[in-house]
Amino acid sequence: MKLNINHWATRLLYLFLAADLIFILVHLIYLYTPVNSNDLYSIERDRGYAEIFQYLKEYWIVLLLGFVAVRQRSLLSLGWSLLFFYLLLDDSIQIHESLGEIIARELGFSAALGLRAVDFGEVIVSASAGVVFFLFIAIAYKFSDRFFRKVSQDLIKMLFILAVFGIVVDLLHVIVAQLPAMESLVGLLEDGGEHVVLSFIAWYTFLLPERLQLETNNSTALESTIRPQDLSENNGVSAGFASSLNRSTQTYPTDD
Repeated sequence: MKLNINHWATRLLYLFLAADLIFILVHLIYLYTPVNSNDLYSIERDRGYAEIFQYLKEYWIVLLLGFVAVRQRSLLSLGWSLLFFYLLLDDSIQIHESLGEIIARELGFSAALGLRAVDFGEVIVSASAGVVFFLFIAIAYKFSDRFFRKVSQDLIKMLFILAVFGIVVDLLHVIVAQLPAMESLVGLLEDGGEHVVLSFIAWYTFLLPERLQLETNNSTALESTIRPQDLSENNGVSAGFASSLNRSTQTYPTDD
């Protein structure tokens, strides 16, 4: 989807990205200077200032997708809203960390490949949640219209990029934990990448009601263009049939 510099939503995206950049810069100041020692300014801190900004973006995404789902009676949009609601809960109350620890303990996982036992449990939790939500979305996708299918295709691409930072880079972060210089860099890449990708998803969902209205207007305009033509064609068929019937009665007159 192309960016229109003069559009309000594009300006909103710029604000999101500017805020992400500020949080990244503040994190670097916290990390490499003695100016600030409060870890709430760290982009890696759970429930820190940067993380709370992420919660707000996820909350807006949930509301917007839910609004569209109710207004258009779209199960597909509802599925996406529920998925992002899960992501909001997961980030705020650490679902996959808590359940992952339980699974790792109960199943007797052990550390391997530079990863902790709990990391394998967390992957199982995230993968299981993903299967449930994407099964719902896949079923709803089959019965959805062209517009919401296109929206789903776009969201899947952005969610895939988010998963790269949130899962793949996160596991890499654990592996390099023993290397302080690399650990800080990979941690910044993980959380900074998540911030930027989520800003694009929020911008995309803010545009949905407007795009949906435009799609409705275009469909209405197309129908109003086609209908007069259909009527004229039907009138032509009727007139031709009447003319043919008239000629046949003239050719074969009835006896008095």
